Amino acid sequence: KQGWTQDLVAGYRMRCKADPSFPLKSTIEVVLAASTQLAAEVNNRGAANLLPQIDFVFPAILTAVFGKYMSMWKTARTLSAEQTTETINESQFLGLSVPTNAFQLTMADGLTRPTAKQRIGSLLAPAWPLFRAGCVASFLGYGFAALMIQVRTVMLPSYVVATRSVNVVYASVYTGAFMSVVSNLRYQLMQGLIEPAIDAEFKRVPAIRAFLILAIRIANGFLGSTLAILGMKYC
Repeated sequence: KQGWTQDLVAGYRMRCKADPSFPLKSTIEVVLAASTQLAAEVNNRGAANLLPQIDFVFPAILTAVFGKYMSMWKTARTLSAEQTTETINESQFLGLSVPTNAFQLTMADGLTRPTAKQRIGSLLAPAWPLFRAGCVASFLGYGFAALMIQVRTVMLPSYVVATRSVNVVYASVYTGAFMSVVSNLRYQLMQGLIEPAIDAEFKRVPAIRAFLILAIRIANGFLGSTLAILGMKYC
């Protein structure tokens, strides 16, 4: 059995096989995750409130970077890079082999067409891993913020905070649920339908193709951050 590092390398190769621009998109996604989350925080809180409300803003940015990239990774299209050494279908749902993206044309072998049942399974398969990842990311992010708040309270007892303390457990569950449903669907659609359509339509015009993909990812990142903030504030 392969270790987690071998699985990670194999999964990365399979994603690059299905989408050669995956490494570039990965870098863009991390940068955009931080910047669009910050922009969304400014839009919802106002620039003047960023520092006073840093106990919400900082963990939100950390969670966004991890959560968005995890969502991108779990729903990226895959093709087997080396069928003799790698598991062709790396994603499973209740014992059923499913594609990693519900909208990709074939299974990871590049030949077999997914059935309707497999496509539905592909939508459901990332839900639990994303929920778990969201809980962990949010718990670490807001847990670190809570620790820093306690340190600040001890060092600056006269400081008056602009926010109420966030419930770390509630925030973790909310983030996990958000990633398993909202992020899952957003990235499934973006990577399975929208980007392949742009690739096909503008394959011979790389400048326009790159611009449109960047614009789509900016819009997706800002939409996700805005929805996450509004949901967090409501809950």
